[in-house]
Amino acid sequence: MNRLGIFGLVCVVLAFNSCVEKIAFELDKPDRERLIVSGLLTDLRETQFVYLSVTTSNAREPILDGGNYTLDDMPRPFSGAWVKLIDVTSGKSWDYYLTKDGQYELTGFVHESPEARYSLEITVSGAVYRSEPQAIPEVIGSDELSFSFERARLDDNPDAALVVIRTETTLPEQVGDYYLRWMVDEAYFWDLTFFPNPFNTPPPPCVVFGFPEPERITLLNGELLNAPGGKTTQIVAQKLVDQSFLSRHYFNVRQLSISKDAYEYWRRVREIVNNTGSVFDTPLAPIKGNLYSVYDDEEVVLGYFEVAKGKRERIFTTFADVPFFLEKICEYQPNKSRDEYDPTCLSCGAFPNSITYFPDWWFDD
Repeated sequence: MNRLGIFGLVCVVLAFNSCVEKIAFELDKPDRERLIVSGLLTDLRETQFVYLSVTTSNAREPILDGGNYTLDDMPRPFSGAWVKLIDVTSGKSWDYYLTKDGQYELTGFVHESPEARYSLEITVSGAVYRSEPQAIPEVIGSDELSFSFERARLDDNPDAALVVIRTETTLPEQVGDYYLRWMVDEAYFWDLTFFPNPFNTPPPPCVVFGFPEPERITLLNGELLNAPGGKTTQIVAQKLVDQSFLSRHYFNVRQLSISKDAYEYWRRVREIVNNTGSVFDTPLAPIKGNLYSVYDDEEVVLGYFEVAKGKRERIFTTFADVPFFLEKICEYQPNKSRDEYDPTCLSCGAFPNSITYFPDWWFDD
């Protein structure tokens, strides 16, 4: 794997096809594109995702963007694949379906047997790629979430207004032989501008989804602890306080029990993300994933397909919790013309990931 492969890998795995951490180094383009896979399968009753993209290459063609042809070296989503999950112990399989560019979804999956060993299979124009078979771990801890609003340094801002999400984790009732990882996503209500109208009809609800801190990789190695059933506290996310906190703002925290190989993979990715360029830092080096080409031993496949036991907890804040001043930028003002409002005040579709209805779980808490 060359340096360009590392860059593409980090960009994709951090935030489901969202590159947020830039690492500078010379580009070393291969002669053909390389497949990047970012996937997670859990035993939670929820939609499962696989994201596919490809690295740049010497043969990359420019794309039409805003009326101009541009050539960039960022990974591009790949949508021309047949993706399926296979239980290699029973032979049962499930198909993923393309829902947006580079995003494949599996719905209705149920993990039924502790004996199951799952492998991802990707077929692209006759080429076949697979992940090493994996079992879903059997043990996991539990989380008790809390939040606090604080002033702290963030990048170049020494006094940033932040919300900090913490968990007090109860560890599994065993000594070692477990590895944990945390993922955090967010969902918040966005209040669109309510313009006066003859029927007094309000705008539809708008719920926006995202990742508060995709570059954070939170891991725990049970082999380093001797505290069965003990507790540990750590920060799992923090976010700059902005207008998204004017209404209910959820943080969905997933604790994942993963394999030792997956732990090592994420630990190495974290080293790259945290690399500051010091001569004492770990240098950029190939990260071995768990995917391979069935018919070409020499082909490099980037990324990881992760199989995990999951446990999910939610916590939310409201405007009443926020101790900082927040301007209501979308509030209607009689002397302000419609075109003076930000596009996000006028349409929920201005957000890349949003819906105009409340999720089923929105009012459960």
